[in-house]
Amino acid sequence: MSSFDSILLSLSDWGYWLVFFGSMVEGEVILLSASAASALGYLDIYKVFTIAFCTTVCVDQGLFFVGRRIGTDWLVHRIPKLGKARTKVFSLLHRMELLFIFSFRFIYGIRTISPLIIGSAKVNPIKFIVCNIISGLTWAGLSCWLGYSVADTISDGVFNYKDLTLWTTAILVSIFCISYLIICLKKRKK
Repeated sequence: MSSFDSILLSLSDWGYWLVFFGSMVEGEVILLSASAASALGYLDIYKVFTIAFCTTVCVDQGLFFVGRRIGTDWLVHRIPKLGKARTKVFSLLHRMELLFIFSFRFIYGIRTISPLIIGSAKVNPIKFIVCNIISGLTWAGLSCWLGYSVADTISDGVFNYKDLTLWTTAILVSIFCISYLIICLKKRKK
């Protein structure tokens, strides 16, 4: 057995923990890698998706409520570099609230601090919960599909168009639902 094989076998033991911890922060690389390992039979893709989705939603929800309760000044005081990120997030949040809440987990460099700032901006908790769940589903689903599909294609040389159609439909339905939610909320404000 080569050292690479032993690494892959240990991935079977520790892979889910890596997905769990990676999903707490900007963990796209870990999720893509775990999904690729699923395509090769070392992990279960459904477990990888479930762990990633539940972890990212719960952590972001927790950070939202911490930000709502105590703000972000304490964090910026301890890590001054975050002041710049906080200003950027506030700016994006005030210009396009729902779109930003949906998409912050896809923006490198501000993903972890964003829920804190969104909470400190006193965004409606129900609005955040709904967007957070939809965004978490989209993030975990898209990352798992991409990692799994690429590894599956490389390993057997055949791309599964049925899966592509299924995931594309799911993503388009998610985008439609968010767009509809944004339109309804804008009409409601007027």
